[in-house]
Formats: sequence, C-alpha cells, structure tokens
Amino acid sequence: MSTATYRVSTGEVFMSNQPKQLRPDLEEIVNDLVALKMMAKDGVLTHYAQRELVKPLNARDLADVARAVSAVLKRETQPIYNRPVMLNAKP
Repeated sequence: MSTATYRVSTGEVFMSNQPKQLRPDLEEIVNDLVALKMMAKDGVLTHYAQRELVKPLNARDLADVARAVSAVLKRETQPIYNRPVMLNAKP
C-alpha cells in the first residue's frame, strides 16, 4: 500500500512506502473480510457475505480495502524461517 505523487512541472513520479491510514469504518470492513476469508478456508461459503460488506463502498474505498486485505493475508501466510546464528559454524 503505497501512494504516488506526481509533479506536473518535472513529470516525475515519486512512490512512498508509507501505508495509507484507513478510516475506522474501512478498518472494520477489512477485519470482517479477513475473518470471512479464514472461514472460507474451513469450507464455509462466504462469497455473498463478502459482497454485502463491500457493496456500499465507492471505487477508491474498495481499492483501499482490497490493498489492506491483501497486505494482511500476505503477512499471515508468509513463513517464518529461523536462521542459524552462525552459518559457517563447525559442530
């Protein structure tokens, strides 16, 4: 989730890696969607419920929610590897 800034005079595009702060109502929708997606992994059909949650959103809010859900799911599914303290240590 990054934002782009466009300078008209020079035509340069700058990307910042600062996450966009969601409104409290959108954060609640993100949490609900993540919970429904977790239920879907257990075999519960949640397509209709997900659609009902995002139905009142405009395009920009929907894109922000989609980015936030994607980031949360990506963070949860990335494996954590324990790296040895010394890579070349002899036993």
